[in-house]
Amino acid sequence: MNDFLKIVHMLGLALGVGAGFAMLTLGMASSDLTPDERSKFMLRATAVSKNGSIGFGLLVLSGIAFLLVRGPGVIMRWGGPAFHAKLTLVVVFAGVLGYFQVLLKRARRAGGGPALQSAAKLGRVLLLLGVSIVVCAVLAFH
Repeated sequence: MNDFLKIVHMLGLALGVGAGFAMLTLGMASSDLTPDERSKFMLRATAVSKNGSIGFGLLVLSGIAFLLVRGPGVIMRWGGPAFHAKLTLVVVFAGVLGYFQVLLKRARRAGGGPALQSAAKLGRVLLLLGVSIVVCAVLAFH
């Protein structure tokens, strides 16, 4: 069971953080397009963000399963302060991800505009949070 949970957790990590890096790269690659072309391109590219949401879901579900299998007390002691920092960042990440999804929905409805620009900025914040969570996890469970 432990190996299965680790596999699901790592797949979630790959999907989640990979989607953030993919969106960053697509944004840079579209920088020479006209504003209208860029909006159209990025609206289509936001389909990649679904991978991020699926990855986050897998991470949360497998993380909860780890807690249930091993016991919260064991995990909390084993992970120490870095694990507590990781959990705090996950909660912040969840809130930012929820707002990001609201912005993407507005942007799709409006065909781009300010919501798409705000979502792009927030996507960078999500990537930074995701990488920070990974760093805290490595420090907690090395």
